Formats: sequence, structure tokens, C-alpha cells
Amino acid sequence: MNTRRITESGEQQAVIEWCRMNMGRYPMLKNIYHAANEGKRNPATGKRMVSEGLKKGVPDLCLPVPRGSYGALYIEMKIKPNKPTQAQEECIRDFRSAGNLVCVCYSAEEAIKIIERYLTED
Repeated sequence: MNTRRITESGEQQAVIEWCRMNMGRYPMLKNIYHAANEGKRNPATGKRMVSEGLKKGVPDLCLPVPRGSYGALYIEMKIKPNKPTQAQEECIRDFRSAGNLVCVCYSAEEAIKIIERYLTED
């Protein structure tokens, strides 16, 4: 029996590992990155990071590669039953309005399918 606890971090790491393994097939994957806007920080560090541009609600992953009618792909990773926060919903809405594809994915498998579809469909 598999008792491994599934976490958003673990699923996101699986997506990034898949991206690394598939850069030969999809060279644009070299551009995917994680916006490190989560985590606990001391107040001074948090304040400094906000002054540097840290923003609540930004999706976890960004693939800044235009495809079809989209400027970039953003993915917010979640584990069920979690849902996007109000700040995340607002950011998702704004990024979509700006012409980006933004998806909330509940597993690495779902995110990988989105990425593959994004890179192969016009």
C-alpha cells in the first residue's frame, strides 16, 4: 500500500522533472520557471521581498512562450480539495484578461497534459 502523502510541492516537482526530461522534444521548456511567492518568512524578509515585487496570488509555474493566441502559460498547482485563494482567483482573472492561458491543475499528470497541449496545438 502506498502511504506517500501527496503534496502540491511534490506534484510541482514532478512537473519540473518531466520538463527537464523533455527539453529535447520541446526546447521551449527550458524557459519554465516557478514564482517563489509562497512560504513562511520573517517579517523583514517578507517586507523586502514585497518591495522587490513579490505578489500574492501569482500562479506557481510560468512558461513565457507565446503559442497560438496566448502570450504565456501559467499553472497554479493545487491538491484536492484545495481551491485557489481570493488573491489567486484575482490574479488568474487578470492574467487571462491579458491574453494568457491560465490553468489550475490538481496533479502533475494534469499539468503535463496542459503543457503538452499548449506546446503542440496552434
